[in-house]
Amino acid sequence: MSAETTPAPAAASGGTLRRPGPVVGFHTFRSYAGHPGKDGANFAYTEVARLLGGSAEVRPKPHDVVDLFRSDEAAREALTGCDVVVATVGPHAYLYFHLRERLGLDFRIVRDARTALWNGYLQQEALSAPYLRPGDVLYHSSRYSLALYSMLFPGLARSRQAVCYPLLRWFPEQLAGSWTGSGGGGTRIGFVGRHTDDKNHSQAIALQRELNRRAPGAFQTVAIGEGGQEAAAGIPAVPGYTCRPPVDRARLWQDFREMDVLFFPSTSSLETFGRVLVEASFVGTPVLASTHAAASELLPSESLLPTTLREDIEFTTHLAARLGDVDIAHAADLLVAGAIPPAGRGYTQYAEHDRLLLDLIRGDAPDPSAAEPAPTAVQHAFLDRLRMRGLDLPSDPAAADRMIGKLRRSFTALHRSGTPRHLGTLAMLLARSGYRRKTASFVRKSLFHGEDFTNIGGVDLQLSHLIGFEPRFTITSHRDESGSPC
Repeated sequence: MSAETTPAPAAASGGTLRRPGPVVGFHTFRSYAGHPGKDGANFAYTEVARLLGGSAEVRPKPHDVVDLFRSDEAAREALTGCDVVVATVGPHAYLYFHLRERLGLDFRIVRDARTALWNGYLQQEALSAPYLRPGDVLYHSSRYSLALYSMLFPGLARSRQAVCYPLLRWFPEQLAGSWTGSGGGGTRIGFVGRHTDDKNHSQAIALQRELNRRAPGAFQTVAIGEGGQEAAAGIPAVPGYTCRPPVDRARLWQDFREMDVLFFPSTSSLETFGRVLVEASFVGTPVLASTHAAASELLPSESLLPTTLREDIEFTTHLAARLGDVDIAHAADLLVAGAIPPAGRGYTQYAEHDRLLLDLIRGDAPDPSAAEPAPTAVQHAFLDRLRMRGLDLPSDPAAADRMIGKLRRSFTALHRSGTPRHLGTLAMLLARSGYRRKTASFVRKSLFHGEDFTNIGGVDLQLSHLIGFEPRFTITSHRDESGSPC
């Protein structure tokens, strides 16, 4: 359906007619061809774009966000006539706020936050803050994410927030509750995610080593994700532990079915959700997990392992950080005793979220004064101990405009591969970076693999050097009644 086509009025339940759907602008998200391992954010933006493009309840008007960064004229053509813009562009929704004011347009903005204590989406919200209007929406994947952002950005109270993640729509119905386990021959433990320190990947290896000591040959661990070979380099082989690169979705669903238990020890500072927790629970796969982020709202208490946080250490939001460790001995106790927890049921709360997102876009969602569910006790305790510094917001739209102007020029240059501006911008980023090794890795990917903004944590993270955005945080050793999160 073209953007100019007006559909027939849609019938609502009960036979009443709904008003014509709003004109909705959005970027058609496609991960760049060389992306090494798509994460939950990549799937989410692709799925939202599919939902909008296929819904009769909105009038889609897709655009290319790179053109909007490049030119006010292209932005005016793309955004004029939109009633709502849905940001499916990673942590770059600030551009839509900037353009709405700059071009004198009047549309609502619906955006998301996909990571927690990390530059990308914190920068998005800091830059967007001076422009917020009551009709704008920030939606989250979890109650933890909503509580965290509400604490860090009190100004969000002036607009709408919601927990909304329409992912179940895309799950294969025939696999619901289809878990079989490995079928004997030992217990198969799965680890799914990046093989990095912040995901506590080394604890998967440590668990297999401990299980080998207690019950030789009775357990095996298969770690599926990006970086497995690099993570294993220089580490003595652990019997029963194997790693595998990312696989296609059909293979991963089969892996979930055949695991006896999923081990999810992540304490990553990025974590807001844990899509694999929902995928595994949908299949019926039992999970053992840390208490971090959304795990306590998605899983039964039997699934949660004692988790010790790293206290009174200053972390930067520029790097993904491991915030703690799960109790490996306790996990081994459970597995050796055969005390496998029941499968989680928290995924069921997302069953109607495709409907919820369309309602948020149309402005038909329930009264925003209705309270969202509160964070869990373990989430509340974590947030009470969190202290942030350097989370500075622009004083007004003019200050935000100046910052975003710098980002627009460099974002555009980074998407003109091989041109003098592209090469010059890479050199400038390397010169300004406080994390040369990470920036050098980005430069190589940009030059040789065509990396673009669809690798969340690439372009967006490097652009923060240009405006000096790098909040830092600590987890205090005890709750400080007089403390402030910022």
